[in-house]
Amino acid sequence: MNSRLCLLSVCFFLLVAASSLLHAKLLVQDDDSSPALNLDIIRHVRRKRTTWEAGINKRFVGKTIADVKKLLGLKGLKPTIRYSEDEMALVNQYYAAKQGQPSALPDSFDARQQWPTCIHPIRNQQQCGSCWAFSASEVLSDRFCIATLNQPKKVNVVLSPQDLVCFVSCNWYNNGCDGGILWLAWMYLEHTGIVPDSCMPYVSGNGVAPSCPKYCNGTNIDINTQKYKAKTWYEVGSIAGFFIKEEKIMNELITNGPVQTGFSVYQDFMSYKSGVYTHETGSFLGGHAVKIVGYGVENGVKYWLVANSWSADWGLDGYFKIKRGVNECGIEGDVYTGIPNTDTIPNL
Repeated sequence: MNSRLCLLSVCFFLLVAASSLLHAKLLVQDDDSSPALNLDIIRHVRRKRTTWEAGINKRFVGKTIADVKKLLGLKGLKPTIRYSEDEMALVNQYYAAKQGQPSALPDSFDARQQWPTCIHPIRNQQQCGSCWAFSASEVLSDRFCIATLNQPKKVNVVLSPQDLVCFVSCNWYNNGCDGGILWLAWMYLEHTGIVPDSCMPYVSGNGVAPSCPKYCNGTNIDINTQKYKAKTWYEVGSIAGFFIKEEKIMNELITNGPVQTGFSVYQDFMSYKSGVYTHETGSFLGGHAVKIVGYGVENGVKYWLVANSWSADWGLDGYFKIKRGVNECGIEGDVYTGIPNTDTIPNL
C-alpha cells in the first residue's frame, strides 16, 4: 500500500513538473524574432492577479524581442540580489545601529509634484540602446532646475543625450547605441560636460551613433563653450550593489531630486500597463537604465515611481511603478546621481 502511494505521489509530482515546464516553455520565447508582446505572458499575469496589470502597449506593437534588446543598453549590470522584506529589515537595523535612526521620511513623494517646472517630459530613445544616456542627462537636467529654483538665474535646460551617445562613438567611455555604464556616464558629465538638446538634438533613433560635431546645430557656436557639468557624482543607497538601504535613496530624492538606476528587464515587462511591477515570468532580456522620480505605497505594496524613455505610449504614460524595498530586478542596487555645477553655467 505504501509503495503504491509512493508511486502515485511520484507520478503526480512528475505530471505537475512536466505541466509547469510546458507552461514555462509557452511563456518563454528565446527566439529573437518572436513578438515583443507575448499574449501567453499577458494571460498568465492576469490569471495570477498580481500587483500589476499586463496589456498591449502601443510602443511594442509589431516589434520583436530583437527590437527590445536593442533598447536595453545598460552594460556592467550588477548581480541582481532580491531580498525578502525580513532581510531588508535586518539591513536597516544594521544601518540604524551604526549611524542612528534616519529622520522621518514621508510615506510618499513625487518629484513631479514637488518641482512641477523642473521634471521634464518623457522622452523616446527609439531604436538605440541609449537608455544610459537618456537617464543620466535627464537626471542632471532636472537637478540643474531644482538647484537653481530659488536663485536669480534659474537654469531650466533639457540636456542632450546625443552628446553622450556621439561622444562615445570615438572614445572609450561608453559604446553609443550599443550601450553604456552608468558611472562612466557620470564621469563624462563631471569632467567633460554636456550641451543642451537644442545645441545637439537627438539623431540616433535609428541605432547609429554619428561622430562628434564641433558646432551647435545650425550655428558656428563651439560645443565646448556650451557644456553643463556635474560638480560631483556618487552611488546612492548601496555599496557596489550590496548592503542596500532604501531610505538613503528616498532621502536623496526628497533632498536633491531624481536619481538614475539600472535594473534587469524580463519579457513580462514589455506588457506593463499599471500597478506595482514585480517580475512574474519570461526570459531575461538585458539591462536597462531609467530615472527614479518618487516613491509611495499602493494597495499595501511599497513602490518606486520611475520615468522610462520608451515614449508616453508605454506603461503609465511613460512611467512605471516597481516594488520597493526588496531590490526587485536589481532596481535598488545600481543607483547613481550627481550634483550640478552651477558655477560653470554657459553664457547663452
